[in-house]
Amino acid sequence: MKRTIVYSLLLVLALSACAQRLPQKTMPPKRELRSAWVSTVWGIDWPKQGASAASQKAELVRMLDSLKNNNFNAINLQVRSMSDALYKSSYEPWTSYLTGTRGKDPGYDPLGFAVSECHKRGMEIHAWINPYRFGISTMWNNERDQEARKHLLKWDKFYILDPSDPWTIERIVNVCREVVTKYDVDGILYDDYFYPNGISQTVAAPDYKTWKNSGTSLSIGDWRRENVNRMVKAVYDMIQKEKPYVRYGISPAGVACTSKSLAEKYGIEPCPSGSDWQYNGIFSDPVAWLKGKMIDFIAPQVYWKIGFKRADFSLVSPWWCKVAKHFGRQAFVSMSIDKVVSTSEFPEWAAEMEILRKNSPKDQGGTIFWSVRNLYNKPAFSEQLCHYLKRTVYQYPSLVPIAPWRNNVARKAPVINFLKHEGAQLKWQLIPRLRYTVYAFPKSVDKAAFQKDVNYLLGMVYNPETRAEEVVYNIPSHLRSGYRFAVCALDRYGNEYAPTFVE
Repeated sequence: MKRTIVYSLLLVLALSACAQRLPQKTMPPKRELRSAWVSTVWGIDWPKQGASAASQKAELVRMLDSLKNNNFNAINLQVRSMSDALYKSSYEPWTSYLTGTRGKDPGYDPLGFAVSECHKRGMEIHAWINPYRFGISTMWNNERDQEARKHLLKWDKFYILDPSDPWTIERIVNVCREVVTKYDVDGILYDDYFYPNGISQTVAAPDYKTWKNSGTSLSIGDWRRENVNRMVKAVYDMIQKEKPYVRYGISPAGVACTSKSLAEKYGIEPCPSGSDWQYNGIFSDPVAWLKGKMIDFIAPQVYWKIGFKRADFSLVSPWWCKVAKHFGRQAFVSMSIDKVVSTSEFPEWAAEMEILRKNSPKDQGGTIFWSVRNLYNKPAFSEQLCHYLKRTVYQYPSLVPIAPWRNNVARKAPVINFLKHEGAQLKWQLIPRLRYTVYAFPKSVDKAAFQKDVNYLLGMVYNPETRAEEVVYNIPSHLRSGYRFAVCALDRYGNEYAPTFVE
């Protein structure tokens, strides 16, 4: 029997004025990362710990529907928070944040389900990983924790995998490799946990003897930063070998390189606002990752408002955009909406988006919101923040930016075969492992004059399956007459090819 894939357009755009353009100041870019952190540790965002598999799935579906309907195009799902796993790992136990018990099988594959549901909606999913964190206050003691327990570094109440230990790098590379090869994720992302904050650099430090015995000529601080850098590069190299289209990034603390001497070392201007506590606090050196081409993007946590005296968003974020561009990489700035208490605060984030768009290279910027629950799950609010963003800065869907340095292989343009318009549906022949963009434009616009502009974009179709023969796409009711349609192939590197048209 012939199999088909049916895509219902979850994103209902206000396209009755499809041909009209917004003022240039507010026209959204064609490409822009619009993502949100989905934290699983401590049940911050998802899932509800101990709930049934069906309930957890429904909770995620509601979240993704809301994001998709409001023109977000990605999530960052936390899949490893405490040397554990939100999937069936070959190395580590199931996370306790699924069932309440570390190591207990939840009865389904949460990461596999999330990948499938994101791609159904034309959204990317980036696997958020904490590389070092093992435990806080209490050391985990599951059967599958025993090997890791031999390779820990402890300071105060924090247990982490020892960054200086070769075993640690091998473990993190293996974990990331398994996620990348076993699941169709679109990215790997770390947050800002490296060494425990404030760990001593004196003889009291738990790794002091290791540093002394290493034979290095580096200071203990430089040695620690180099330990982190080696891990970062090892994972980058692995991804280039396994799936080079998977993007890889890190979300460090929001301010870096305020030291004039450090900035001069990298040939850049110092960060003009804020205090860089991470360099000697957690031994994180984000500019080294950019200069060394160890990552594809940086996602600094610029969690302050415009005009905040100690760290001004309007000064810090443009600096990151400039530094990323200087080193040929991208900046997707992370914004905090964690403490929003009133809809009167919403214009702040629209204004922050305008700052990022002004300072990012064309079609190279983006945002990650901390965290997702504050976008759509504020019952007391008269309007949800995600709805406000759609009204003001996310009026149209957007493709995720291309990473040009991973995109230099000439490819033959795929052909969309058997595209047809039947009633309320578009149909075309499936090309396995290919994605698509879908456009609707007024018949008053001639095909020869059609450009793949953002105000004509209906959305994306991401299809990882290979068994189906036909894609079926449901057209919104208000676009079923008076419009022409175009479908473009979209490869895994993000290249969008020439359109195929249908009346």
